Amino acid sequence: MKIIIKYLAISITILLVAACNRDEIAAVNINPSFPTEVDPVFLLPNIQASMALGTQFDSRYLGKYTQYFSNSTSNYVWDLYGYTANSDACGEIWKTAYYSIGLNLSNVITVANKTQRYDIEGMGKAIRGWTWQTTTDMHSNLIKFDQVFTQRLTFDYGTQQEAYDEVKRLELEAIADIDRTDGKYDISYTAKGDLIYGGDKTKWKKFAYGMLARNANNLSNKATYDADEVISFVDNSFTSINDDCTVKFAGTSSSDANFYGPMRNNLSSYRQSDFIVKAMDGTIFTGVIDPRMQAVLVPSSDGVFRGNPLNTTAGTTTATRIPNLWGGTTQTVSTLPGRYIFRNAIDFPLMTYTELQFIKAEAAFKKGDKVMALDAYKKGIDASMDMINKYTIVSTTYPTATLITAAQKTAFLSDPNVVPTAANLTLKHIMMQKYIALFGFGYLETWTDMRKYHYDTAIYEGMVFPTFFVDNGGKIAYRVRPRYNSEYVWNYASLQAIGGDKPDYHTVEMWYSQP
Repeated sequence: MKIIIKYLAISITILLVAACNRDEIAAVNINPSFPTEVDPVFLLPNIQASMALGTQFDSRYLGKYTQYFSNSTSNYVWDLYGYTANSDACGEIWKTAYYSIGLNLSNVITVANKTQRYDIEGMGKAIRGWTWQTTTDMHSNLIKFDQVFTQRLTFDYGTQQEAYDEVKRLELEAIADIDRTDGKYDISYTAKGDLIYGGDKTKWKKFAYGMLARNANNLSNKATYDADEVISFVDNSFTSINDDCTVKFAGTSSSDANFYGPMRNNLSSYRQSDFIVKAMDGTIFTGVIDPRMQAVLVPSSDGVFRGNPLNTTAGTTTATRIPNLWGGTTQTVSTLPGRYIFRNAIDFPLMTYTELQFIKAEAAFKKGDKVMALDAYKKGIDASMDMINKYTIVSTTYPTATLITAAQKTAFLSDPNVVPTAANLTLKHIMMQKYIALFGFGYLETWTDMRKYHYDTAIYEGMVFPTFFVDNGGKIAYRVRPRYNSEYVWNYASLQAIGGDKPDYHTVEMWYSQP
């Protein structure tokens, strides 16, 4: 008995000593090379790069749904509005929101608040709103916000309406944080990590308003839709293409090159679609050839612009062959300079002034103010041409590229088939010109618009659909299934609760597009 008491006393003493020296022991075990709390400014570059890369990865598939691209061979499942089962294809945005950006962004927001860097806290909330908006617009139901980034092993899904509400809350909080005049705002400090706006918090405030405009305008089918609110959000957002939110790619090597550039060679089987060519060659806009076409699309070697219809094997005849998006037919891809957005070194757009002007035009049109709608519509086209000139490298060799001249711009904007009177302006004008302006980068925004209008061919005139993928059951795609290697592998029971186990889950209409 004495022996037991002796050892018990020793054990208690050891525990007391351990408790008394917990802080000292913890300090000894901290590795200064791997800090547990990282200055938020140093997390920003990877977060911002992930915004672009997640978009680009998944746009290879969304580009088929929007008919910007088609595959060079027939029966490609995404050309049929299907999906690749048991695969992470089109799961990168999901991964970006929950992993690549995920907890890093939570740490940015938390530490920025603690250190009174309220501009960075606001920037972090604006980006978090972007992650949820982007992810819900692709996938619909998201993990419940009180469960995400917790120690749970399985997660329940919330509704898309909850996701939209959360985005609005975050963006409004972001604006309030950015507007704070206390704290330790120092543009030179923030610029160390902010590779998008160089620490300029006024531009991040404009970005947050742009996100609010997207969020609110997507609900145009709802009885609660407020066109005046959308217009106000746009008016507080970007004022020119100089405000565009872009992620820079240096293009010096594969590690820092644009995902769409020839150096990365991720688009070798992609061809410009028949629909995007018809939108620009005068087929849809009654004989008016769009001056942007020669800088954005690629002609065949005989000089004629052709597009590949969905689910059609591209031809191989030399003169009429449809080139790849870099402008090549038989050349080694790495030797091609690329064009427009499809170059190694570019600033990849995440949100643009031109997009926001088209959002304003749509909202004003729905409000019944066609004069305001026409003004924003013209500004959207004008800005699109300026942006394309900014991205164009003049080339006198095939495929040639020249800048859009002032005379060409004036002639295009003066043609009544493109820019009618206010009384004759239609949704087809607005949405098709927005479709053209967002080619190459605005895939999700374009798909969101198409689903909002239920793929209406009176608006998207000339769009032709193939026989759909067998799992579709004759229906078109409205959502992308959640990421396979997280949700279907580890969270399957929760997916079943929302119907995610059904083979046609991707055809279920989104909440935002319903009345």
